[in-house]
Amino acid sequence: MEKNNTRFIVEGGVSIALSFILSFVVLFKMPLGGSVTLASRLPIVIFAIRWGVKKGVLAAAVLGILNIIFGGYVIHPAQAILDYILSYSAIALAGISFGNSKSKFSYIPSIIISYLVSGAFNVISAFIFFNDMATASAAGFSNFTLYAFAYNYSFLSVDALILIVVFLLIYDRLKAYLNKQN
Repeated sequence: MEKNNTRFIVEGGVSIALSFILSFVVLFKMPLGGSVTLASRLPIVIFAIRWGVKKGVLAAAVLGILNIIFGGYVIHPAQAILDYILSYSAIALAGISFGNSKSKFSYIPSIIISYLVSGAFNVISAFIFFNDMATASAAGFSNFTLYAFAYNYSFLSVDALILIVVFLLIYDRLKAYLNKQN
């Protein structure tokens, strides 16, 4: 049991560190926050698949806290919780397998769901804390909520696509690691 706890802590720390480092490999940065990275969420996704959603939430929340500390934009504690803690914690939903066989394709729906939930927290935060109709109007929207959806999911969808492609490319090599707990 102690060996498993040590392994969990070490793998969690390494996953968090890798995700944090990959978050600096920015392919495109949005003007009002958010970016497309080189699969920065992948280490946490792999951790959540290996250890489960509950432990994945813990690792993802720590990643969110690191992002607050090192460059997060916080105007209110509730906004920090929505944009960083809850949004990043949603990454762990990717650890859910759809179907009985744990194939690489059984995780694609959960990866998509994790991005949808993560984005939903960002949209809620935008609606509550960044509701600026002038910005939405300048972008051609007459409704701020629609603008917040379009803005957040525009870069999250690209980020998700990159992560899914990389995940599909490396899954076969990771399969033995994902199934091994001892």
